[in-house]
Amino acid sequence: MMDGPIECEIKLRLASRDDLLRMLQHLPCPRRWGLQLNLYLDTPTRDLAARELALRLRITPDHARLTLKSGRGVTGCTFRCTEIEEAVDREAAIGWVRGRAPLPTSPHFAADGLDLHDPRLRPVNWSLTHRALCDIDDITIEVDETLFSDGQRDWEIEVEHPDPDAALAVVQRVAQAAGVLLHAQTRTKQARALACSPRLEPWIPVGDPALGIPGDIPLS
Repeated sequence: MMDGPIECEIKLRLASRDDLLRMLQHLPCPRRWGLQLNLYLDTPTRDLAARELALRLRITPDHARLTLKSGRGVTGCTFRCTEIEEAVDREAAIGWVRGRAPLPTSPHFAADGLDLHDPRLRPVNWSLTHRALCDIDDITIEVDETLFSDGQRDWEIEVEHPDPDAALAVVQRVAQAAGVLLHAQTRTKQARALACSPRLEPWIPVGDPALGIPGDIPLS
């Protein structure tokens, strides 16, 4: 469907926030915290999904970027896809979300059936993720708590690495020390978000990302 680098990532589900906190207690202090609104874009008739394309606009307190994925395959807890990602103007991205500006585009995005100028493109759903990035050797372990548009939350570990078996072994070692049981994640955040019935308004991240997800996101 498109040319681009291959993303190889393991995804592991945690049963509770307590498990997430136990993992963090046994990992190095986070190198960085992230707070990101992930808006999943498509047309009302799901034209991109029909072409096996996944388009995401991500907004954080200090940047925004568009991501296009295709050709996703899943083996166990390892997810692979072709991915193109480009930074875009954050204020323009916020303006588009609020209906005041066109979607910021990138000339590097090229795939069958994709037209970033299509006026029908809109967020079909969203997720809001609080992320801790912890480094062990050459592996960055991402520890995520995610709020979905229906108010549900879940917790997971993600590691993007060219050797998923090596990355998995490191995560399993930490989990064993923490007394945490890991489960293979079978769906992407986008798939989980699209299964939700929106009840909350998407919240634009601002301020210190280490503070996490606010508790007063308004109802839609």
